[in-house]
Amino acid sequence: MSGGWSPISAAPRDGTPVILWRAEDDDPPALPLTVGFWTINPQAGVGYWRIFADPPRFCSDRQIRGWKPLLHG
Repeated sequence: MSGGWSPISAAPRDGTPVILWRAEDDDPPALPLTVGFWTINPQAGVGYWRIFADPPRFCSDRQIRGWKPLLHG
Protein backbone atom coordinates (compact mmCIF):
# COMPACT_ATOMS: atom_id res chain seq x y z
CA MET A 1 0.00 0.00 0.00
CA SER A 2 1.17 3.56 -0.48
CA GLY A 3 1.20 6.71 1.61
CA GLY A 4 2.44 4.89 4.69
CA TRP A 5 -0.64 2.65 4.86
CA SER A 6 -0.13 -1.03 5.62
CA PRO A 7 -2.52 -3.90 4.92
CA ILE A 8 -4.82 -4.71 7.80
CA SER A 9 -3.40 -8.24 7.90
CA ALA A 10 -0.14 -6.70 9.22
CA ALA A 11 -1.82 -4.63 11.98
CA PRO A 12 -0.86 -5.26 15.61
CA ARG A 13 -3.26 -7.57 17.44
CA ASP A 14 -1.99 -6.76 20.94
CA GLY A 15 -4.34 -3.90 21.87
CA THR A 16 -2.09 -1.15 20.47
CA PRO A 17 -4.20 1.80 19.22
CA VAL A 18 -3.75 2.49 15.48
CA ILE A 19 -5.20 4.76 12.79
CA LEU A 20 -7.65 2.87 10.60
CA TRP A 21 -8.71 3.45 6.98
CA ARG A 22 -12.26 2.21 6.81
CA ALA A 23 -13.42 0.34 3.70
CA GLU A 24 -16.39 2.68 3.20
CA ASP A 25 -13.93 5.52 2.39
CA ASP A 26 -12.58 5.41 -1.18
CA ASP A 27 -9.58 7.59 -0.37
CA PRO A 28 -7.35 7.31 2.70
CA PRO A 29 -8.21 9.83 5.40
CA ALA A 30 -6.16 13.04 5.40
CA LEU A 31 -6.41 13.26 9.18
CA PRO A 32 -6.48 10.39 11.67
CA LEU A 33 -10.24 10.36 12.13
CA THR A 34 -10.69 6.68 12.95
CA VAL A 35 -8.60 5.21 15.73
CA GLY A 36 -9.14 1.82 17.23
CA PHE A 37 -7.53 -1.27 18.70
CA TRP A 38 -7.84 -5.03 18.27
CA THR A 39 -9.52 -6.89 21.09
CA ILE A 40 -10.93 -10.35 21.65
CA ASN A 41 -14.24 -11.20 23.26
CA PRO A 42 -13.14 -13.83 25.81
CA GLN A 43 -16.57 -15.46 26.02
CA ALA A 44 -17.03 -15.89 22.26
CA GLY A 45 -13.33 -16.13 21.34
CA VAL A 46 -13.92 -13.68 18.49
CA GLY A 47 -11.55 -10.80 17.68
CA TYR A 48 -12.63 -7.42 16.31
CA TRP A 49 -11.59 -3.78 15.98
CA ARG A 50 -12.98 -1.52 18.70
CA ILE A 51 -13.27 2.01 17.34
CA PHE A 52 -12.88 4.96 19.71
CA ALA A 53 -16.22 6.78 19.43
CA ASP A 54 -19.20 7.68 21.56
CA PRO A 55 -20.65 5.11 21.78
CA PRO A 56 -17.78 2.73 20.87
CA ARG A 57 -18.17 0.91 17.56
CA PHE A 58 -16.89 -2.45 16.44
CA CYS A 59 -15.82 -3.80 13.04
CA SER A 60 -14.02 -6.70 11.38
CA ASP A 61 -10.98 -6.78 9.09
CA ARG A 62 -13.35 -6.79 6.09
CA GLN A 63 -14.45 -3.27 7.05
CA ILE A 64 -10.88 -1.90 7.14
CA ARG A 65 -8.64 -1.14 4.12
CA GLY A 66 -5.42 -0.35 5.95
CA TRP A 67 -3.75 1.00 9.05
CA LYS A 68 -0.96 3.32 10.26
CA PRO A 69 0.70 3.61 13.66
CA LEU A 70 -0.31 6.55 15.83
CA LEU A 71 2.15 9.44 15.74
CA HIS A 72 4.24 9.80 18.87
CA GLY A 73 5.30 13.29 19.81
